[in-house]
Amino acid sequence: MPSIHSTMVETLHHVFPQQANPAGTLYGGWMMNWIVTAGNLAALRLTKRPLLLASIEDLFFLQPVRIGDVVTVRAMVKYIGNTSLEAEAVVFCKPLNEEEKLCTRARMSFVSIDVQGKPIPIEQHIEPADDKEVKMYQYAREIREQRFARIAQRKQRLLDTNLEDAGRLSMRVHRLVFPEDAIYSNLMYGGKLLLMLDEIMAIMAMKYARGTIVTASLDALDFYHPIYVGNVLVLATSLNYAGRSSMEIGVKVLAEDTINNIAHHTCTAFSTCVKVDGKGKPIPLTSFKPVTDVEQKRWAEAEQRKQRRMLRLRESEAQRLRGFSL
Repeated sequence: MPSIHSTMVETLHHVFPQQANPAGTLYGGWMMNWIVTAGNLAALRLTKRPLLLASIEDLFFLQPVRIGDVVTVRAMVKYIGNTSLEAEAVVFCKPLNEEEKLCTRARMSFVSIDVQGKPIPIEQHIEPADDKEVKMYQYAREIREQRFARIAQRKQRLLDTNLEDAGRLSMRVHRLVFPEDAIYSNLMYGGKLLLMLDEIMAIMAMKYARGTIVTASLDALDFYHPIYVGNVLVLATSLNYAGRSSMEIGVKVLAEDTINNIAHHTCTAFSTCVKVDGKGKPIPLTSFKPVTDVEQKRWAEAEQRKQRRMLRLRESEAQRLRGFSL
């Protein structure tokens, strides 16, 4: 029976100019895509079956990654359930003539599926090889239980296709899902969707900041329904909160089957973006005061998420120091 470390995969990436934002640092969507790919590869080595990204969380951008840096993504499977498994990726960047630095990390959940996208049991198992792996295994199980509690209302959220007016700073984008966006049959690849979401949220952030922004974190993102080739994606994004130099951008994603006139709420994402100067240093934003009922409601909810986000960052760092990570 494989151990946790035996599931590790490592991918290397060179950061090219076309993958950078106006600040000259790696565009966050590319990092998200690489993380999902590494996690998917680690899981695929075990299941030998197609997998769908079910959730991603604890994604914090700790260090800027610049053009020319070499990025190493290491991913491992830490827990296997009935039809889903838990994986973690830790990302290091190495500038020329400098030491390697920890720059990003994230936890993911994948679901084993058949060709129709329906969950099927995972036959493989893993067994912790030592005390350190036991801690990893137990913590991954705790994260899994917290996720189950978080998505307890999944069926109701799936049917929540209402797109309320998000306020003065909002935007809607429609995208068609092409075959090039899929990896298994006609199912959209999660990494491609994250690449798309980060772009949409960055545009919203730039429109408000009127300057260069970088992605600082992505809150826990859970998928309620698969996305298929031919679906029309409706991405409703808005500014939810603005602090001194950082802001929260939200985006709600609907997947429309236009042939059968059916729409599903696929996921909702919340990203923290920071306005920076030419040297990548945070600079002040223009103040924003919520006025409408919708703006005030979203502002209050965003303040609560900010508190939880900072708590999760501290907890994640504490677990790393205790040896629960890669």
